[in-house]
Amino acid sequence: MPNRYRIYAASFLMDFVCAFVVGGGAVYAVELGATALELGLMGALGAALYVLTSLAAGHLSDRFSRRKSLILYCSLALASCVLLTRATTLSELFIYYPMYHAAIGFYWPTVQSLLADSRHRRNLASTLGNFCISWSLGFTTGHYICGVLTRIDSRLPFTWSVVLSLLILVVAYSLSDFEGEQRMASADYLARSDGGNRVIWRKFLICGWLANFTLVFILSSAKMLFPKLALDVDHMDKATLGLMLALIHGGQLMVFWLAKYWHGWQYNRRVYLLTQLLALPGAGLLALSSNVYAYAAGMLLIGISCGFTYTSSIYYSTSRPPDSSTRTGYHEAFIGLGILLGPLSGGVVSDHWNLHSPYILCALMALVALALQTWLLYRPASRKSAV
Repeated sequence: MPNRYRIYAASFLMDFVCAFVVGGGAVYAVELGATALELGLMGALGAALYVLTSLAAGHLSDRFSRRKSLILYCSLALASCVLLTRATTLSELFIYYPMYHAAIGFYWPTVQSLLADSRHRRNLASTLGNFCISWSLGFTTGHYICGVLTRIDSRLPFTWSVVLSLLILVVAYSLSDFEGEQRMASADYLARSDGGNRVIWRKFLICGWLANFTLVFILSSAKMLFPKLALDVDHMDKATLGLMLALIHGGQLMVFWLAKYWHGWQYNRRVYLLTQLLALPGAGLLALSSNVYAYAAGMLLIGISCGFTYTSSIYYSTSRPPDSSTRTGYHEAFIGLGILLGPLSGGVVSDHWNLHSPYILCALMALVALALQTWLLYRPASRKSAV
C-alpha cells in the first residue's frame, strides 16, 4: 500500500485524538473551575510549545529519517494521552495538555513532508486535498463524539485517546522513508512560464501564512473559549456543544473536498481574498447572538474560511522544493502562533468585558489581515524582484 493512504489514515486518527484532547480538556477544565482567562492560558501554553516544536521539526525532517522521527513523535503523543487520563487537578491539566501539543507539533510537519515527497510530479493539490479531508474528518467526528462521551464522563475522551494513539503508532511503523521519483516543484508551479512565477509564488506563500495565522486565531478562540460561554452562560447541553465545535471542521471539510476537484483557485487573488470575507459574519454571529442556530452558522462560516486559508498555506509551502519541509514547519508554526494568541488574548478580553467580546477582536483581526494581503498581492513587483 502506498505511503499516502496510510498517512491519510494516521492523519484522520491523529486529529480524532486531538479533538478528544482539546474538546475534552476544555470541558474538564470548566468542571474543575477554570475561568475564561485560565482556559486561554491553557490553550496558549500548548500553542507555545507547538510553535517551537513545529519550527524544530521542519529543520530536523530534512536531515533525519522521517519514518523514525514519526515513530518517536507518535510515542510522545501516546505518553501525553496516558498522563491526561491521570489528571485530577487543574495544575496537572496545565502540564499534560501542553505536552501533547508539543508532540503533535513535531508530528505534523514531518508527516506532511513525507506525503509531499512522492507527489510533486503528479497532482500535488489532489493529494493535499485528500490529506486535508482526512484530518478535518477526524476533527469533525472527533468533536461530536467527544461531546457525547463527556455527557457520560468528562475524562472518558482521554481514555479513548490512549487507545487510538496506539493505532497511530502502528501506522507510523508501517511507513517507508521515501517512495516515488526525484523531488521537484509541482506541475502547477512549473506551468507558470511567465518568468515571474517565483515572485508570484512568494507573495502567495507569505499571504498564505498570514491568512492561516489569522483564521486559526479566530478558530482557536472559538474552540477554546466557546465552551465557557456555552456551558456557564447559555447552559448548552454537552452533546450540542460537541456539535457546535464539529461544525467548524465540517466547514473545513467542505472546502477541502471542493479544492480537490476545482483547480482554478491556485494563484487566484480574487478567490483567495473573497473566501476570507466569510470569517467576518462568522465572528459577528458569535459576538452578537445568543441563539444556537446563529452559533452554528457562525462556526460553519469560520470553518469554511479557515479551510481555504489552510489549503492555500500548505499548498504554497510544499509546491516548490527544496526545503519544503522547512516551509511546512513555518506553516505549522503560524498555526501554533494563532492557537497561542487567539485564546490568550480572547481570555484577557473576556475577563475585562464579557464572553462574547473575543469574537469582536477576531473580526478586527480578519479586517487587518485582509487589508495587508490585498496590498501585498496587488502591489506591482519591482524590476529587481522580477529578475
